[in-house]
Amino acid sequence: MTCPTDPIVLGNEPRSYRETVAAVIRATRPGLVVREVEPAALDGAVAACRPRFVVCSEATDAVRAHAPAWLLLYPEGARMAVSSRDGREAVTGTLDLAGLLALVDRSGEPAASAAGGAR
Repeated sequence: MTCPTDPIVLGNEPRSYRETVAAVIRATRPGLVVREVEPAALDGAVAACRPRFVVCSEATDAVRAHAPAWLLLYPEGARMAVSSRDGREAVTGTLDLAGLLALVDRSGEPAASAAGGAR
């Protein structure tokens, strides 16, 4: 598998949501490489590509081990999202598109600056 440098990988369900989020990221962040994969192929893509940010429906061991930042959408159908950056997880009841894009943007920042801005 050939992987671009520093990609964003989307492997969440439903597919229509994955495709829409990918289109929005591509349109609003044209300098970023966005790769869409089926959830069954997510672990392989994450291990091979070492993405900077992953959007998923399940935070698997591979996602946790190889992605410095990830977003778990609607775990087990719950109306919530879990985000992680450098091993620190945060749970939110709602996440709008602006919030998702803010997570994408922060995923490219050095961890020290993010930690310095944390409260």
